[in-house]
Amino acid sequence: MTPSSWQSALLAMLLLLSTCSRDDLVGRSDEAMLLMLSEARALHRRADIHLLDGEVPAAIADIREVLAIRFPMGNADGEDTLLDAHARLARLHLSQGGEEAERQALAQVEAGRKLATRDSFFRANLESVAAEIYETRAKRQSDPGAQKEARKEAVRALERAIAIDRHLLRTLLSQPEFTEEH
Repeated sequence: MTPSSWQSALLAMLLLLSTCSRDDLVGRSDEAMLLMLSEARALHRRADIHLLDGEVPAAIADIREVLAIRFPMGNADGEDTLLDAHARLARLHLSQGGEEAERQALAQVEAGRKLATRDSFFRANLESVAAEIYETRAKRQSDPGAQKEARKEAVRALERAIAIDRHLLRTLLSQPEFTEEH
């Protein structure tokens, strides 16, 4: 075997090995992703059971475990799962009532916003949850000015959710911009 044919054979063998290895890695990566999604689903279900027994702190702990799952960077399903968990955790905090609960809920919404890399149903849902938080704040306030400001924040959050939904619909349906008049 000549040096150049030997090198060509070695290169071909390395390419073949790297292709097999890559296919194996993709298969393991797909299975790992399914296992992560399955774990998240089970944690949500466990939170549901805790809520049936009125154990909100236990449900919060379950959803925090979802947020601890380390999905691969750039994986849309992983991002959606985490955004959904941030929204659910925000609602769980809000359900406890009071100013501190609202602050914790808004912190979860903000954490989800920072995580989002693209528009999605789950990104729009975060904004809808933000609106719920501001609506709750408006009801809790006794000062009419503070109530009005909280309602304005709720409207702004809903406008962001609507804008995301419309953008996604245009993209999915390949339609021109929605007009203000319907």
